[in-house]
Amino acid sequence: MHPATMFVLKEFIAPGTHIRTERPGKGAVVLPVTTISGPIVRLKNGTVKKINDLIVKSDLLDEIDVILFLGDILIAFGEFLENNHKLLPSNFVEEWWVEELKSSLDKEKINLNEISMERIKKFISSFENVPTFSEALYLTKKLKIPLHPKYTYFWNNISEEDLFFLREFFKHHILSLKEHGIVPFDIKIKTILEKLFIEHELKDESIILNPVDTEVILTVLALDKNIPKNLSNLHSSTEMDTLTLVSKISGLPMRDPWRSFIGARMGRPEKAKERKMSPPVHSLFPVGLTGGRTRNLIDILKYDKITIEAVTRICPKCGLLTPEPFCRRCNTKTVAVFYCSKCKITTKDNICPRCGTHLKPFAQYEISPKMFFENARRKTNAGVLKKVKCVLGLTSANKIPEILEKGILRAKHDVYVFKDGTIRFDSTDAPLTHFKPKEIGVSVEKLKELGYTHDYLGNPLTSEDQILELKVQDIIVSKYGLEYLLRVSKFIDDLLENVYHLPRFYNASKIEDLIGHLVIGLAPHTSAGIIGRIIGFTDANVGFAHPYWHAAKRRNCDGDEDSIILLLDGLLNFSKAFLPKKRGGMMDAPLVLTILLNPLEVDDESWSMDICSHYPLEFYHRTYEYADPKEVVSLVDIVEKRLGTDAQYYGFKFTHPTERIDLGPKKTAYKRYKTMQEKLRAQLQLAEEILAVDAHDVAKKVLISHFLPDILGSLRSFATQGVRCVKCNARYRRPPLIGRCLKCGNKLVLTVPKGTVVKYLGMAKEIVEKYNLGNYLKQRIIMIEQSINSIFAQDDKEPEPKNQAKLSDFLG
Repeated sequence: MHPATMFVLKEFIAPGTHIRTERPGKGAVVLPVTTISGPIVRLKNGTVKKINDLIVKSDLLDEIDVILFLGDILIAFGEFLENNHKLLPSNFVEEWWVEELKSSLDKEKINLNEISMERIKKFISSFENVPTFSEALYLTKKLKIPLHPKYTYFWNNISEEDLFFLREFFKHHILSLKEHGIVPFDIKIKTILEKLFIEHELKDESIILNPVDTEVILTVLALDKNIPKNLSNLHSSTEMDTLTLVSKISGLPMRDPWRSFIGARMGRPEKAKERKMSPPVHSLFPVGLTGGRTRNLIDILKYDKITIEAVTRICPKCGLLTPEPFCRRCNTKTVAVFYCSKCKITTKDNICPRCGTHLKPFAQYEISPKMFFENARRKTNAGVLKKVKCVLGLTSANKIPEILEKGILRAKHDVYVFKDGTIRFDSTDAPLTHFKPKEIGVSVEKLKELGYTHDYLGNPLTSEDQILELKVQDIIVSKYGLEYLLRVSKFIDDLLENVYHLPRFYNASKIEDLIGHLVIGLAPHTSAGIIGRIIGFTDANVGFAHPYWHAAKRRNCDGDEDSIILLLDGLLNFSKAFLPKKRGGMMDAPLVLTILLNPLEVDDESWSMDICSHYPLEFYHRTYEYADPKEVVSLVDIVEKRLGTDAQYYGFKFTHPTERIDLGPKKTAYKRYKTMQEKLRAQLQLAEEILAVDAHDVAKKVLISHFLPDILGSLRSFATQGVRCVKCNARYRRPPLIGRCLKCGNKLVLTVPKGTVVKYLGMAKEIVEKYNLGNYLKQRIIMIEQSINSIFAQDDKEPEPKNQAKLSDFLG
């Protein structure tokens, strides 16, 4: 998608944003491409403008009245092949025109006197080199190829009658049109020009065209020729479309650049954020109910003893019962024992010798939080800390905790632990096969050290503007992600130095120091990680990597988000002993690690990726036949053809270059809006601006698929809700008769407040009225409101003072 389109869509779309598409597949992530067409808009002053700016200024965005065309969306052939979707007729784009030009030059040795061969070679070498209209017209007449798409308007978007009217109007004002590109204002003519996507301005009751469009209109409508108004002699078929009619009027071959369209809607916002448990914690060390809801170890130090449930180990020297491998008193290695909470004794057997109870390798017992914390803080040299968040309890089989030093150091460096002991950073998966050094914040010299000595064409690397082919296990991390990993690296170095008495490993002081270091890539639904190497960073909130690398995680980049872990963090801190003992507890953990990526072993969806520099002319012609992609795969170079050879790793090409891989808004507007009301109003306002979107239909779908189910679901949840404790968060299906928490004796509150039920009601009423969604939906909203009022009617009245009733009052 062109970055200008992202800005015009009120920045709801940003690099990495997930969209749901009509075809060929279910969805994709959006990335910027500057070599495709941007949007066409009508401003509030009536001007129609094509926007191809890389960054669209806010003052221009504020002036947009209607979005006539959203611009191109680029979808690879491989998507059709993988989804087994018939090819759609290709629009007549610039790269197709280049193939027509090459084919004609190969067939006929025609002497092109008016255009040099150097100029022709520029057209062929890059479709970004666009011929002028006079050059395009000359090539069309001389080689009999279709007129260049830049000069072919959306003729099939107007009727035959509109075409006749437009031609007669321009013919009537041909003198002012020829001399100044100006014709008198006419509302019907303006509407037709908008449908044709022709740029123009309004000034002093006149319509002003630019010189190029003026020349195109004079030529393709043959305004200098006298053609019968009904054009009956040109009709060869009653099925003739408007484009064919224009082609016959002008005598020029034309092909439709506006043939196929697809619909799409925004799905998930892009993401680049640290992984946190809920609630976030620094340490997998249990503090029990004493920690309250915050579970802050610092707040617990005031207690002499706290009760925890953890693995039982005993110091053979001083007899301290502890969950850790070394004694906090004498630093002696502890041994695992069984502990009977009833008899308060330890034993090596799993049966208590006194009471005969079957014992588990863990139990509830008391520890001194101050002794544990002060001992750990001295070892880490952490200084004064305001909070060290711990867990309420452990869910692993043997309830083995981390050593407390790790949590203290994480709190010092403001990083958070996941369930398996590792620290992770999540980001949206984005595929990438090529990049420029200037796009990833790394110098040419550093890239040479990493093995990037030549660009993708084989030329020695000397400039930051050269395009390089990404190695299959190299990744580009978001800048925020690398800043977070920098803090993680400092945590690991402190852990090595202060706790394990080993030399520091990373010694990183800035994010550039992490370039070249290894990470583990892991998808949430798998248990196998893949090694990757950091080679740069990006401002986009995504994780760029080779399609192979994503496929090795069993991902297809359709909006998925995965995590990366510094390799040493995984090797040092991961343990299966921390994983929950429940269904799925072993998932999302690096139980297996793939060191070298083999394309034959990754998800075969990546095998359908096309890696050619252009599509041949026959391919474009076959799209008009709605060909099955398997029938034309012989025309396109795809990964599957290279498997098992050295070429499976390198030599990939691309069809469209882009100025930068991170262009567009840095963050989707969806994240900037704080409330659902703001998000919805912005969405509906955008729907009203986009010509191709029915805002009435959008409002109806939002109401039916989102608001009504949410209101009714919340109402049902309110009627069947339980209660929870404000301190320990214990939940009860029914309130205990005592009226307090059975575990800690604190106050109980409802789990579903009134605000949850009514939060969308006002917006639903507003939408129904504003967009006149019909009596059925209006009446349904009224009935829902009446149901809500019947439940909360007493809340709006002044409470009558009375004494609290006791259970004994009802027992006589």
